[in-house]
Amino acid sequence: MSNQEQLEALMARIEALEQREKQLTYASNAYQAILTTLLGNLDKNTRDKVIHMVDQAHDIAYARANLEQKSNILGADDITQRIFLFAQGRAAQSR
Repeated sequence: MSNQEQLEALMARIEALEQREKQLTYASNAYQAILTTLLGNLDKNTRDKVIHMVDQAHDIAYARANLEQKSNILGADDITQRIFLFAQGRAAQSR
């Protein structure tokens, strides 16, 4: 395979990865909006219980995880916390 062919193959792979990243970002944003809306529409007690259960699930998963999984869980936990904070603030504003 020539250098030009290798470059073209590499560029095609990069393009495919960039498209996949866009799809994942769109899906993530959609799920965040859905979860935020659902949590924001719950009464405070129910919302607090759901948030507490999710926090517990994250703690259990983290305790059982290997090093790579722990990194993934921490990243997901950051996103989840932002969703919770937004939902709590949004719910407080709407009530």
